[in-house]
Amino acid sequence: MEPLLPTLRLRKRYVAIEVLGANVSRESVISAVSSAGASLLGDVGFAAAGISVYGFENGKGIVKCHHTAVSETIAVLAFISVIDNQRVVVQTLGVSGTVKGAATQFLNGA
Repeated sequence: MEPLLPTLRLRKRYVAIEVLGANVSRESVISAVSSAGASLLGDVGFAAAGISVYGFENGKGIVKCHHTAVSETIAVLAFISVIDNQRVVVQTLGVSGTVKGAATQFLNGA
């Protein structure tokens, strides 16, 4: 099977986030994003949005999604209030079209 042409691929967006209130691991953030996305958007909507945690360390990270689902992704992130039985706030720092842009603009080069 041949890969899709670039014009047929879905474009990606990268949402820079910061988790406030607790020191949490990458695995627990992935679990929280998955459960919040499935409960808010449903399994089909969550899969169609293409939401996944791209990177996370030291309380800051990047969440990847399709360009048509940025608002849904931000809603899913705002829906998260508890990670590892600790109250947290997931703050959206900004949205970028590249990982490098998200890291330099919003995560101070991290």
